[in-house]
Amino acid sequence: MPDNVEQIRRVGSFLPDQPYVCLYAMAGDDCSLHFELDDLTPGQQADHEANQALTGMLQLALTGIGKPQDYVALYERFQEPPWAAALDVYHRTFARMGLSPVDASHFRYHPRDGFYQSVARDPTSVEMVNLYMTSGSNAVLHDNARALEISRNVNSKLHFALHAPKFGIPVPYTLVTTKAALDGAEVADLFRCYPHGLMLKTLGLAGARNVTSVDSVDDCRAYLEEYADDLEILLQEKLDTRRFTEMTVDLNVSDQQISISNVRQILFADGLWVGNLLGHSVPLSAAHQAVMLKVGEYARAHGYSTPEGSNCGVDYFIDGDDVIVTEINARWTGGLFPVQFLRQLGWTGDAVAFIDMAHQEELHQVLSFIDSHRYDPAAPPQGTGAFAFVPMGFSPYPTELQGEPYVFVWQIVLGDFEAFKQARRDELPERAFITAERISLGLG
Repeated sequence: MPDNVEQIRRVGSFLPDQPYVCLYAMAGDDCSLHFELDDLTPGQQADHEANQALTGMLQLALTGIGKPQDYVALYERFQEPPWAAALDVYHRTFARMGLSPVDASHFRYHPRDGFYQSVARDPTSVEMVNLYMTSGSNAVLHDNARALEISRNVNSKLHFALHAPKFGIPVPYTLVTTKAALDGAEVADLFRCYPHGLMLKTLGLAGARNVTSVDSVDDCRAYLEEYADDLEILLQEKLDTRRFTEMTVDLNVSDQQISISNVRQILFADGLWVGNLLGHSVPLSAAHQAVMLKVGEYARAHGYSTPEGSNCGVDYFIDGDDVIVTEINARWTGGLFPVQFLRQLGWTGDAVAFIDMAHQEELHQVLSFIDSHRYDPAAPPQGTGAFAFVPMGFSPYPTELQGEPYVFVWQIVLGDFEAFKQARRDELPERAFITAERISLGLG
């Protein structure tokens, strides 16, 4: 192991706002938690590479919420045109909004392939390395087999489904089985009991890439075609979204306490997760809180705890005070980033954090839009028709959509979201923020 890794005092998925000089090193770790990267199926490999590319948005966001003395590991591609100029716009905007971002001289650039090995060779001296999650791909940094096993268990949908009820945590009805057993009587009985379909879940990968709705055994077989017969799977009761609202909280799990850091409503566009609604409009009753704290106790009982405090995300559904927990994520979550931006900006009202896309040719117009509407702490948006824009990040790896290159962008809108939509229509081409029009903010 490189000498500089031995000198690092702490390595893990810690909460933000640590007093230590941190190196933030995050590059798409979900898949290597349960699979060897050299043995991925073609579909898994494609999903893993897509997840790595999206992580560029997180890396850029970390330069905004970190401290000036911290360090951030970024993809080398951020140094290439046109991405270097766009990175500079984002970084300058962070400071203009009133943040105290990481000093640009503390950016450390590394190749996407072999990212963590490159980070480990960097002689930068810090007190803490803050990972997205403890995983196999970043083992060169944490070198902790026990922490890796804890991360595998606590992040496992299978482990949670089997053990959460012992802690009094309500979960959907779940059958844990294997691909080979799909023709068995248990699976057939389950589909008869739930004629409106089930949720099929596997281990690994992020962003719901390992979760799908299935209506039959044939649907299951088609989804699992690439996988070996001994693959463990979950078949889970599908919750009625006409009744339930999907939510997320972040927990602070430390050796001393378990507390709720924030609560968010999940936002969808065309059935896919795109972001979160945050603020006063998002419910968190005493009944919800009691269940969430039980989840924190579950995580800590299975070893996920540090003196400094680590983040744990909880996905759950509510109907009034009724709560059903579907899974937990013992790591940073996508919603933790916007929460941190809002705290540092001092914004306490409602906000919409979401991921969208813009055609690469229109990126310069998006940057101009950001500059025109960026949040001004001296003049925060107030009332109907007023909004402010908080950029968080973009990925320097365009994705192809209908044969054209599109850039993923990540942002927060403060104030009137409909006013933002109107400004987008008035000032930007149709190929910029193509998802925003389909985001619905209705609760329940």
